[in-house]
Amino acid sequence: MINKFLSINKLKILSYVSLLGILMVLFQITLGGIVRVTESGLGCPDWPLCDGQIVPELDFHTAIEWGHRVSGASIGILIIIINVISVKFFGRKSAQSSIAFSLLLLVVLEGVLGGVTVLTELAWWVRLIHLGVSFVILFLFAYLFSSIRKVNKKSFISNLKIFQEYILNTTLIGLLILMLYGSAIVGLGVNSSCMSWPDCMGQWIRFNESSYLLHMIHRYLALVFGLMILYISHVVGRFAMRRSFVKIIARSLGLIFILHILFSIGLVHAGFDEWLRVVHLSLAGIIWLFVSWLFIEYRIFKST
Repeated sequence: MINKFLSINKLKILSYVSLLGILMVLFQITLGGIVRVTESGLGCPDWPLCDGQIVPELDFHTAIEWGHRVSGASIGILIIIINVISVKFFGRKSAQSSIAFSLLLLVVLEGVLGGVTVLTELAWWVRLIHLGVSFVILFLFAYLFSSIRKVNKKSFISNLKIFQEYILNTTLIGLLILMLYGSAIVGLGVNSSCMSWPDCMGQWIRFNESSYLLHMIHRYLALVFGLMILYISHVVGRFAMRRSFVKIIARSLGLIFILHILFSIGLVHAGFDEWLRVVHLSLAGIIWLFVSWLFIEYRIFKST
């Protein structure tokens, strides 16, 4: 009876599970930001246990770091469930099983990187890779969701023009570079070096300190790729079918990105408040998800 129910509703079940995975990864990214701003990365000084225990005594920093680990482990369990569902109801050679297995490999890698982060006492470059892998996992969860939707072929009115496809592809890569560069300047301790906006302490091109230059590169990259995001949001929204999933995502992307820009300006004027930085990271994760979805949906549409 249960197997029959699962077989009949396999597409719906896997879509719900993949959406749950998306929400969990976004939460994990946010929680990672909280770990960083509260300096709780060494709340558990060992790995894979925490203070030599599965469930440690929870003071403030330990609770945050341990919660981050539990959240990551929960994502791992969900991915194992997704692998079982994909193989059982879609077959080992299906696109769903391939995506699910890739997710499994990446979540294992993410766990190992988490351990290396602790053992290297929070080396910034390890944290950078750790964050990058989480964005790839989010991309694959979005891919899994889109791969089981039967309406992909109805998502667009027609193909994008060649240069528009190029901009869409470049936007995806550029956004990943922008986010990782942002993480790098945080790791290098120069993220709050420019306490004015839009200039950097009255400087635009020539800078008295290298930290100003490193920070302003992030702003200039944000300007370039931000314009591309807004363009893609408009173009894909125009080519998408009325009331389709793609049109909703495209329009939402534009609004969220504008909100993110306004929030970034407020972040500077607020002196780079720690908790505002967490929200800043969360919004970046959502923007990455939406750009990824537009890219994925269009590739699936073209392939069908």
